[in-house]
Amino acid sequence: MIAFSERRRFTAAVFAFVTTILLFLALHQTHTTEAIRVHIGIGQDRFRGPIIPSNDIYRTGSGFANGSAPVLATGKERFAYVTFLSGTLDAPDDLDEDNYFVATRILVWQLLHKPETRTNGIDVVVMVTPSVSASRRARLAKDGAIIRPVDFLHVDNDDWIHAARPRGADVVTKLRAWEMTQYSRILMLDGATMLRLPLDGVFDDKAAKTRSTKRLPNPKPRPAEAPLPPTYLLASLSETADSAHDVPPKDGADLKKPATMNAAFMLLTPSLPVFDYYRSLLNITNAFDPLYPAQNLLNHAHRRDGPMPWSEVDYKWNMRCPTENDFEKGLVSMHEKWWTQPDLDGNQKVKDWLRAQRWEMKGWLDAWDLRHA
Repeated sequence: MIAFSERRRFTAAVFAFVTTILLFLALHQTHTTEAIRVHIGIGQDRFRGPIIPSNDIYRTGSGFANGSAPVLATGKERFAYVTFLSGTLDAPDDLDEDNYFVATRILVWQLLHKPETRTNGIDVVVMVTPSVSASRRARLAKDGAIIRPVDFLHVDNDDWIHAARPRGADVVTKLRAWEMTQYSRILMLDGATMLRLPLDGVFDDKAAKTRSTKRLPNPKPRPAEAPLPPTYLLASLSETADSAHDVPPKDGADLKKPATMNAAFMLLTPSLPVFDYYRSLLNITNAFDPLYPAQNLLNHAHRRDGPMPWSEVDYKWNMRCPTENDFEKGLVSMHEKWWTQPDLDGNQKVKDWLRAQRWEMKGWLDAWDLRHA
């Protein structure tokens, strides 16, 4: 009887020892796998399909500090990267052959997934007009973007607006970004924007602050012009003329139109009073040059000698016609098409890098699809 009892105790001890070893190995394998995933720069959320904001203030009914700027549960402001896509171009059915659509995918991939450039938790939103196909919307959502459908922006008297390009009138619709008051500040990016480094720091740029509208002596508003908003933010950059520019570019020969902001890269504070003011300008015949409607409207509303002058951010954040020298000096992003670069004379490394992003994106997201199949 004693021998039988001793055998039972011995068997129980062996069983407990083996169970402990197996549990240790299982935990060790889990932590090792996670360590590998962290090491290669991929968080757990990157494998769950489209990234859905966890604290949408419209859904929760909360998220405002003292009833003013939208904030997250952590107390931080709520930011967004926003780009605009319309489907009025002669775009092929094959999505891989639609250059502007592919450019938007590259931007979304760089902001959300690429380890060298991805954001640290800022929403990535694609505004889409009614002419953007369901297949394009679905693909961008699968890539992780938040899809925001918007109607084309029209006012009663906008027949006078004749843009230089067919899609120019549609681009006015990007002004609807000012309606996105669930965010405290937005960086509006042209779809043909490429990133080399993370952009999140741009929200800390000294120009990226909401300002009070100036009270100018003897203001002369047009009769149909809406009241000026009390506060606003519009920060941007002037466009470089070509690749023969200094770092940073200088006023004069380096800039295409000095003191004129480029609407391809804009920091803004969403505001319905600001949006209403813009709409009133659209309703006034010849209020601004309609050749490039959105950009020229903004340059009129935020002219340097007006009550709401635009502010200039550091040129390290974005550049048109980037050069190898710009790359070496730490350029963060650029407004440049991946499929054609007519103004990048003598900068073959930059051209090669731009084209390579297209195929790196495709390879990465094709692997993503297989992982989630």
